[in-house]
Amino acid sequence: MAAIKRLITSWTAAAYTIAVIYGGFNVPSNFTDKTFTDGVNILTFLILMFGFFLLLTYVSSLKLGFSSDDLALVLFLGLYSLLLTVNSQSITTVIAVLIPISIAVFYIFYRDSRGLSFINLSPKAGFAAACALAVLLAVFIGAYTSCRYLSFGSPNYDFGIFCNMFASMARDFTQTVSSERDAIIQHFEVHFSPVYYLMLPFYFVFRSPVTLQILQALIVASGIVPLWLISRRRGLSPRASVILSAVYALYPAISGGCSYDLHENCFLTAFLLWLFWAAERKDRLGNILLFVFAVLTLSVKEDAAVYVAFAGIYIAVTDGHDSDLRNPCSENERRGWRGRVSGILTVPRINGVLLVLISVAWFGFTSWFLTKFGYGIMSSRYSNFIPEGGGLADLLRTVLTNPAIVFSESFGTEKLEFIAQMILPLASIPFVTKKPHRLLLLMPLLLINLMPDYQYQHSVFFQYVFGSSAFIFYGTVLNLSEMKPKLRRTLLLLSLSSSILFFGAFIMPKSEYIFRYFENRDKYIQLESYLDVIDDDASVTASTFILPHIADRREIYQLKNGSETEADTDYVVIDLRGVTEYSANEYIHAYENKGYNTIRCEYGTILILERII
Repeated sequence: MAAIKRLITSWTAAAYTIAVIYGGFNVPSNFTDKTFTDGVNILTFLILMFGFFLLLTYVSSLKLGFSSDDLALVLFLGLYSLLLTVNSQSITTVIAVLIPISIAVFYIFYRDSRGLSFINLSPKAGFAAACALAVLLAVFIGAYTSCRYLSFGSPNYDFGIFCNMFASMARDFTQTVSSERDAIIQHFEVHFSPVYYLMLPFYFVFRSPVTLQILQALIVASGIVPLWLISRRRGLSPRASVILSAVYALYPAISGGCSYDLHENCFLTAFLLWLFWAAERKDRLGNILLFVFAVLTLSVKEDAAVYVAFAGIYIAVTDGHDSDLRNPCSENERRGWRGRVSGILTVPRINGVLLVLISVAWFGFTSWFLTKFGYGIMSSRYSNFIPEGGGLADLLRTVLTNPAIVFSESFGTEKLEFIAQMILPLASIPFVTKKPHRLLLLMPLLLINLMPDYQYQHSVFFQYVFGSSAFIFYGTVLNLSEMKPKLRRTLLLLSLSSSILFFGAFIMPKSEYIFRYFENRDKYIQLESYLDVIDDDASVTASTFILPHIADRREIYQLKNGSETEADTDYVVIDLRGVTEYSANEYIHAYENKGYNTIRCEYGTILILERII
């Protein structure tokens, strides 16, 4: 059997080596094409394969205390699978590749724990490793999102809006924006997000849009800390907790949710995990912190009340003792009406009910505020449930009277792909439980991400996944904590393998922003310098990808209709990348007729016009 295993490993290792060499030590573009290995000599391949076989045989003979054959099989099968998924960037390919990976992981690690016997971490070393993973995650997210902005890849919706808003917050502490609704308004009229003021002190010190991208990266990555604490409190070993931290760092929704720049939702994962950690403490400090993090979560956005409400429902239902839904009081304590009442009105249940009531009250207040003073709540995203002219009450009525529509609207083809990207990187652990009430932790995923027909809410590349991710990871920890060691070990390693593949297929391509920026750095710096001619206090209308770079002013609008501007501003800035010289001259002619003068025209790059009359 060992010889067959080494033969499979040697074949995979040889194939991987050939792919890397022929791909120029990069991901080969034609990797899956039949012509990719036309120039490969079959004898050379067999010699390479035989060499790997001999090497594996020698290493196995060293008696290292663990199965080198098993680790080598997983390693090379994983590397080759990663190369394939990065090349294809296809959900079907990832799922197909997961089949042999799953078989290998279960075959090797379910029956034998020696493959990880050499990894023995103390709690301090484990926590340090988890923090290191958080730093790496923050560096990756911060790098690709910052380079996206620096390479003029971030649009006005929504990064330009927040650049304009933070400039106002630094100036007079108000969330005044002009590029959000083509008018000078308060962002509170669109979304109720006081949480942004937590970022303001850092923006004061480093007043740059890059600061906002880096802060988002740090906030999202910080969720590893409460995840680690919950894992340890639930009895997971330091090794298991580190693996789960690695899964968090590789989870597509965590890095992918930052793909479209800063959003207030980035706070949700960390805040909610801290909330669950506080609920797990079951002491006075925990009770206080529970409501502190509930308030912080509610400050993120008007719809954050949904997450706090579901957290409260779960805490109330489980009575803070999720491992056993039975009343923990003794028989003597339950005798008499006082004992029965105290058995029902426990501190966790009271806390849970209070969280629900606070959430309902907060959602009611913010909905009233936005309706009366702003643009209203965005119930249109549930238009597939709400009749024309209806509201959230109609949503509730539709769901209660016709639950079939929930299934038909929540599990279409596009949404099934999203479900796979959310659940398979965790090896479906959120579903591996004998306790039906744990499925309550999946309700935010259903309500916020699957039910709406707003396409961005069921995509791992948008900010709407951060809240649901916290519930999914909490459920994962709970389920892992009750598994037998060998099943827990196997599913954790399968989750790590799966998350690596999903990260490679869907998140690694984001690193293209980093390469693009540094390959064309001088060009982008020069483009930034062209914008220096615009007066700091002038009003501007700009193309969407230019706007975030000059948003630090009171009045700036997005150019939307070619040569027509909807705002009467001092300057007009047009992005000429991808625009022909003929079209650029048409812009110039149109604006000259409106009283503008060209002060900078770089064909294929940028056009800046100043109003002279």
